[in-house]
Amino acid sequence: MLHILLMNEGYRVRDIAQRLHRNKHTIRYWFKQYLAKGMRGLLSRLPSGRPANKTQPIAKQIDELLLHSSRDYGYQHSGWQINLLIHYFQQHGEHVSYKTINRALKQQGWVYKRSSKTVPLQSPSAEKKSAYIKALIEAVNAEKTQSKVEILFEDESHFNNEPYIERGWFKRGEKKR
Repeated sequence: MLHILLMNEGYRVRDIAQRLHRNKHTIRYWFKQYLAKGMRGLLSRLPSGRPANKTQPIAKQIDELLLHSSRDYGYQHSGWQINLLIHYFQQHGEHVSYKTINRALKQQGWVYKRSSKTVPLQSPSAEKKSAYIKALIEAVNAEKTQSKVEILFEDESHFNNEPYIERGWFKRGEKKR
């Protein structure tokens, strides 16, 4: 409103813009709004769209969920993913969208990232793994000569010497310990 008072006192648009640290176009726009709609033309407009009413309560619950493993809540995955979070909230009567979860995660400062390669504390050494695999192969070969053997295997069995790559949700700026 100060710009309208200054204009009424005879100040030029350029002088008002310098004094209020605004662009000349902005001062002209406000003045046109005032002339067209009076004081109502100077009111700030509300943002378009429906307000995000679900985000705040969801954000508080997400903090609690991400501090625990998804296995603690009956899921088979070791870490939370957005689709699991959506499923969790749906199971508890709260129908949320991907955007709502994403907005709540961002609002609470959570980011999904992959930490550096780590070796779990209980993990055997590369030599122990190799020796164990060789012993298994020898046992299968010995059994194979005595009877018919059916060999089954499962992917993701971690019969390798590479460390695990852990992923998960971290607070922005926080490092995995």
